[in-house]
Amino acid sequence: MITGLDITSFGSFAGLDWKRRVRDAGDNPQNFKRLNILYGRNYSGKTTLSRIFRALETGRLPQNYTGSSFTVHGDKGDVTQLTIGTHAYDVRVYNRDFVSDNLSFLVNQTNDGEIKTFAIVGEKNKEIEDAIAAIGVKLGSVENKTGLRHDLEEKRKERDRTKGNHKTAFDSLEGKLRTHANDKIKQNRTYGPAVYNIESIKKDIAAVKKAGFVPLTTDEQAAKVNLLKQEALPDITDTASITLKIETIARVAQELLGRQIKPTQAIGELLSDTVLQLWVKQGIPLHKDKRDTCAFCRQSLPHNIWQVLDSHFSQESADLESALDSCITSVDSEINRIPGFMTLTGDKFYAEEKVLFEARQKSLAECLKVYKRDLEALKAALHTRKNSLFERVAMPLSDYDSAAVRGCVDDINSLITKSNSRTSSLEKDKISAREALRLTDIASFITDITYDAEKIRIAELETAAGNANTAHADANTEIVKLEAEVVTLQGQQKDERKGAERVNSLLNHFFGHDGIKLEAKDNAEKTAVRFEVTRDGKSAYNLSEGECSLIAFCYFIAKLEEPNSMGRDLIIYIDDPISSLDGNHIFFMFSLIESLIAKPIKNQDGSNGYRYKQLFISTHNLDFLKYLKKISLPAEKNHGGNQHFIIERNGGSSKISLMPSYLRDYITEFNYLFHQIYKCRNQDAAQGGHEPFYGFGNNLRKFLEAFLFFKFPHHDDKNDAFERIKKFFGEEDATAIALVNRLNNEFSHLESIPDRGFKPVEIPEIAKVANFVLDRIYATDPDQYNALLKSIGEPARVQ
Repeated sequence: MITGLDITSFGSFAGLDWKRRVRDAGDNPQNFKRLNILYGRNYSGKTTLSRIFRALETGRLPQNYTGSSFTVHGDKGDVTQLTIGTHAYDVRVYNRDFVSDNLSFLVNQTNDGEIKTFAIVGEKNKEIEDAIAAIGVKLGSVENKTGLRHDLEEKRKERDRTKGNHKTAFDSLEGKLRTHANDKIKQNRTYGPAVYNIESIKKDIAAVKKAGFVPLTTDEQAAKVNLLKQEALPDITDTASITLKIETIARVAQELLGRQIKPTQAIGELLSDTVLQLWVKQGIPLHKDKRDTCAFCRQSLPHNIWQVLDSHFSQESADLESALDSCITSVDSEINRIPGFMTLTGDKFYAEEKVLFEARQKSLAECLKVYKRDLEALKAALHTRKNSLFERVAMPLSDYDSAAVRGCVDDINSLITKSNSRTSSLEKDKISAREALRLTDIASFITDITYDAEKIRIAELETAAGNANTAHADANTEIVKLEAEVVTLQGQQKDERKGAERVNSLLNHFFGHDGIKLEAKDNAEKTAVRFEVTRDGKSAYNLSEGECSLIAFCYFIAKLEEPNSMGRDLIIYIDDPISSLDGNHIFFMFSLIESLIAKPIKNQDGSNGYRYKQLFISTHNLDFLKYLKKISLPAEKNHGGNQHFIIERNGGSSKISLMPSYLRDYITEFNYLFHQIYKCRNQDAAQGGHEPFYGFGNNLRKFLEAFLFFKFPHHDDKNDAFERIKKFFGEEDATAIALVNRLNNEFSHLESIPDRGFKPVEIPEIAKVANFVLDRIYATDPDQYNALLKSIGEPARVQ
């Protein structure tokens, strides 16, 4: 079924948003129901609306409606002006265009006009009828929950459910991507340009998913951010160069530590006690040639003490000691050189090279720490040998790695070269840095939202939706095939003459017209049949508008019995079928619609079935609207219910809304006219809708004629057309007299003062007159006045 429609532009409709416009008193959106009654005055937009449904039937837009834009919503999907030829709705429309397309003779009653033939089922063939019945059983129906049509409906529900699940999951992920793209990436200039959207983030996700991508570490991110802040730096002119002398020193030290020397005449006591020997050696220069007594014990020194000591401490030991001192000095000098090996600082580098430089600098410092420790160990060994000249000392092991030192130095020099070259590529490097930061952010984001798992789930839902759609399409294909088979079988029974006979039967049965007929006549070659309107057996011309309306509508009803329409779930739209008909014919038109379309049929289980899937009836005639109040209404539960709408035109734009209660419940022109006058009581109302003000004169005159007739049914002065008005408003009241004159001369006529028709409507004057009339009615009979207010849905007036 059709549930609603949005019309951006189509004829007199513009900017119609169904859900926002069509709402009940509780502000709840309302849809089309199974049966829909639409009322609108002439030129309000009824036929324009029917043309949208006619476009659904024909698969093409009407002429002169280029540039139209609309969307029809329903249970078989949305249809726009671009897809009207591919939808699944089965629509039949009776309107002015239907008459022009099929009964052009009624529009142009000359030999140029024609009435298209159609065929309905003729004499029944038992075999064919049984075959059609068997297919009908197999097809079943949605309402009875039987057959393929019920299965198709279940598959449609499953298709819609799975499609909805997939769309929900897909939209949810898309929403997360769009939000992150707009709120996080796009707003952060660190990540790149301001032009960033959902397509951009999808490309970045694809880049992150490629093999080999590694997100930045925290330190690397900090370095990239610093790089973006970096301005061009001057070139670094220094280079790292470290020459280690330990190997040269070690060769000298190894010889000194291992040199073998012996005293000329050794003093055994000193040789066995190196501490004592060092003490003695240190004391020699304090005593020799200076004193004869020991400064420690105050005893006289032996006369030959110096010869004995000189024999012990030979020239060879003196030379060794001197060499050891020289080597120790070399070691101290090398240790003191270490802090000056690397004077280069990181602030001369760009951000990324600075991080690497500091890492290499740290590694070099560790290597030099080991180097210094080795030098200090060598120095300690030399001091040990110096303190024990006559005992050799083992060469200490070396732990430093000269290759590692050279590697660090080479790396630092490479970083200097790289940093210097970065000046020319700084902007390019910033672009790469932004991309790396952005992709790292994306990698973290898709992990947080479990992107991969969501994609797998969405793919599974899409597969399920695809399978459900395929199942639905296959089921629909089978139904279409069977329906085509029914059409083929019915085609074997078709008879154009039966179509004409059915039209005549309707004309005679419902309207009593047996003089005018539609006859099926053979052409000259007797190869085809043509339809011709006759009166008393002769070709009929100069048909009245009423006769044309009766023939056209009976033709439409009979055409619903064509094989391609009979037994199908049709959406039927009937637009104002009572044009130029008198009261009796209007009633019979209602009876025709009720009997052959609207009245339910009883199913085998006793439940109601309907000849239509959905029914729309529009009219401008309040008498016809009154009859439609008695039409068979499908129950809300299980049968789709009914709804009443009103189509109104404010200026150049038509709008649809729910029918007010005074039309839906009371359906009299009297209530309608009162409401139109009531709308004019406030001149500000003209801002929202000015039509009641333009029609005020005629509406007021007609209302007062009816109101005052029942107030004063006897007319004393037949020559005074305004006798009742004078009685009601008071003949002596100057305001009443002025009102009479304006009613007579201005409000409801233009011929006496034609220039008024070329002037703007006097809104304040109309509001003043409207309030005067309403106040007078309330003053004379407040109960009746409040009853009138209630009939149009307004609260009672309290004085």
